[in-house]
Amino acid sequence: MTDNDLRTLLRDAADEVAVPRLATDELHLRTRTISRRRRARWGAGAAAVAMAGVLGAYALSGSLRGDEPHIAAAVGDPRGWAVAEGASVHFGDGSVVTYGGSVNDLRYTSVGMLARSTQSNTRLSLITTAGVEPLDLGDVSDRLIGTAPDSPYVSWTVADGDGWLVRVVDLGTGEKVADVPITGKYTWAGWKTPPVAVDGEHAYVALDDRTLDVDWRAGRVSTSKGLPGSYTTEVIDGRAVTQDARGTTQRVVEVATGEVLLTVHSSDFPADLVRLKLSPDGNRALATPYVTCDENDECRYDMATAPIYDLAQGTETAVALDDRIGWTPEGHLIRVAGTKVEVCDEVGQECADAPITLKKRVDTISGTMNQS
Repeated sequence: MTDNDLRTLLRDAADEVAVPRLATDELHLRTRTISRRRRARWGAGAAAVAMAGVLGAYALSGSLRGDEPHIAAAVGDPRGWAVAEGASVHFGDGSVVTYGGSVNDLRYTSVGMLARSTQSNTRLSLITTAGVEPLDLGDVSDRLIGTAPDSPYVSWTVADGDGWLVRVVDLGTGEKVADVPITGKYTWAGWKTPPVAVDGEHAYVALDDRTLDVDWRAGRVSTSKGLPGSYTTEVIDGRAVTQDARGTTQRVVEVATGEVLLTVHSSDFPADLVRLKLSPDGNRALATPYVTCDENDECRYDMATAPIYDLAQGTETAVALDDRIGWTPEGHLIRVAGTKVEVCDEVGQECADAPITLKKRVDTISGTMNQS
């Protein structure tokens, strides 16, 4: 039986089972302190396509420093969207799971959301509607790991002599599926080892002068034509956002060829600083401004509205931002205003309240990448 046959059987079986939904999306990168004791951080729409037809999530425990980790199956829906308020993760179906510490990073995978705690940079867990299962991936502290919303793979780099290994683990089986050696100069960022992005069976590793395209299944390493060095980005369905050295011009490019699909200049916006964020299918891009936070960590976008670009049609639609905004796995927008959470269509025009009750405010939307 081929992988495709197995996927088809699982998908057909999943269609006959009534399951709740899970998960959201947003890229959120915190920056340094700015004037008047206010902090600025990137807020951007979420990205993620959750893999249909997966019936269960899996818990990974053990260590990758030799022995293969132990896997215990957990009943729960790995699809959907969620927001986190402190240690409470609120799913779009209204269910709530409590995490052991405040959540500052919720990323989609096809077997659940990969969560990181603000209390420990090394504490990773897999979250579904069934609950929280801690993971032991070895030492992943101060490393930017890569995940893909439509696959179970997680990747990061490990020091290896004068270079590194690009390590890939299947969260659905617990297997270490690849350790691909790479070399190059890495000084541009503060993480211990070079940061990684994942798209299918490709891992993208940002070095000083180039980004490596690692076909980890085949063990082949090449230089990406579409991604520069010294810059970290998500790669979604073969597309990514890049920026110039000054950060004032951003582009959506085809990673394999470098073809430019969209160019945006920060100077064209009132807030002067914006970040492009791709939708889960890579067909739209949302230009969000900085999120400015005060000393009480109360945060607001620096613009009231932002444009969504349809890359295929060449059209542009303005969407109201409110406090926070992100994408569901299906490409619908999630919008948060105070304690109100609503789900909208792909361009934020038709919206409905989500069955979520918050006490204060949303700290994180699933799919976020939030590491200083």
